Amino acid sequence: MRPLYQFNIPDETEVIKRNRTITTYYALLYNQQPELFKWAGMASFASFHIGTKLKLWDWSKSGINNISFRDTKNKRIEDDFQIIRILNNKIFDEIGGLHLSFVQLNYDEFRSSLIHEKKHSLIVHAFDRLHYFRKRIRANNFSKSDIQHIWSANIDILWHEQSKVVQPYFDQLSSLFSRAMTLFASFDYNINHQKTDWKVASRFIFFMYFNGFNLIKNNGCVPSLVNLDHRWYWICNDLIKKWQKIESYDKRIMSEINFLSQLEDRKLTINHPDDY
Repeated sequence: MRPLYQFNIPDETEVIKRNRTITTYYALLYNQQPELFKWAGMASFASFHIGTKLKLWDWSKSGINNISFRDTKNKRIEDDFQIIRILNNKIFDEIGGLHLSFVQLNYDEFRSSLIHEKKHSLIVHAFDRLHYFRKRIRANNFSKSDIQHIWSANIDILWHEQSKVVQPYFDQLSSLFSRAMTLFASFDYNINHQKTDWKVASRFIFFMYFNGFNLIKNNGCVPSLVNLDHRWYWICNDLIKKWQKIESYDKRIMSEINFLSQLEDRKLTINHPDDY
């Protein structure tokens, strides 16, 4: 894509700062147009939670290592943390960066670049729909019935992320790390030192045992976060539904988004052309 803008992302060696910056950009995107950027809103929380996991590792001691996909039975825990770090960056490169380009480029130019870079048709079609509804919003021709279609486009983007971006990396995690992720995986829409509850938080393993048993019984009754079917069931039937409810009635969500949009100590902005 033509560099009409800069993302101002820190170098990969600055692992935590880079994660904070990515999280901030996602929150800024959502804050700019919450009616449209559902994926970005959820991604800001997801990236924040990934950041808390990345802080568990001493990056100053280990440095970064660009793990290549390989078959090994003796993978160290360092490799697993490296994979999570790389995945956080990859999601931004493949999905988050597209959102920022979508905002900052003329749409014809943006779409041409998607075709030139041979992006998946699901992604192209999703952004086509987001552009259509963006124009309706700008023309004050937006209605509640449009929300369902906007969500459909965002969920298509989320599916592409989980199936085409996340899954190949999850497949490379060690068995021990995968089991630990499954056991401790959680998601919370209250992050700024606020008391949480079941309405805004979720634990993967509990949800699957109580709500997805028919799905996991085919896997020896053991849920697995790295199993795409299990993870997607959790995302669709709990995380997305909670996000939709929170958006509709809980005004605290904007204070959370504002907190996330200020994680980075630099002043980050997202510009856009006059005609987009």
